[in-house]
Amino acid sequence: MKNIMFLFLTAIILIGCKEDSLTEPEPPEPSASEHTIYNVPADTGSHNRVTYFRFSDSTIVMGNDTATANWDIGFKSTTIYTNSGSGGPGQGAAVVFRGVNFSDVTFAPDTGFNTDAAGAPAIPTGSGNGWYNYDFATNVISPLPGVVLVIRTGDGKYAKVQILSYYKDAPENPTGFEPARYYSFKYLYQPDGSKNLE
Repeated sequence: MKNIMFLFLTAIILIGCKEDSLTEPEPPEPSASEHTIYNVPADTGSHNRVTYFRFSDSTIVMGNDTATANWDIGFKSTTIYTNSGSGGPGQGAAVVFRGVNFSDVTFAPDTGFNTDAAGAPAIPTGSGNGWYNYDFATNVISPLPGVVLVIRTGDGKYAKVQILSYYKDAPENPTGFEPARYYSFKYLYQPDGSKNLE
């Protein structure tokens, strides 16, 4: 009987110790994630408006938030704005990489970022200057191959972006007759504030 009682008390003590040693698991660190987004409108009406986009939650930003640092890039026709300078009050900026694959860009650079200025967005405009080429014969706007945009976001974090299409539903070979000013793009956003983009 004493042996049974001893084993019973020992089991209770061990169970109690085990329960005391349990702790809440640490939440996982946020990690970079890649997304592909289709059909973000860019001034599809006659209102000459900018469509604002936030990377952290793949959201189009509207209302009062468009006047804050709560958006990262803006689309208006073929122009892409950053949340910086004349474009917005945030910490945004951009670097255009040429002749690279999306996967080749693994870190945001330490230097070379441009901010928006009146008449001179951080990402250059015009055919062959920034992210696209315009074919005068067909009126087709095509993303330049090998162009990756590294964006510093409105709140100072980093993302990389590759524009896939300027036409609704991202046709593989647009003819120029499809509805235009609908951006499709892939991006990788780094939520931890580091420059790591892989």
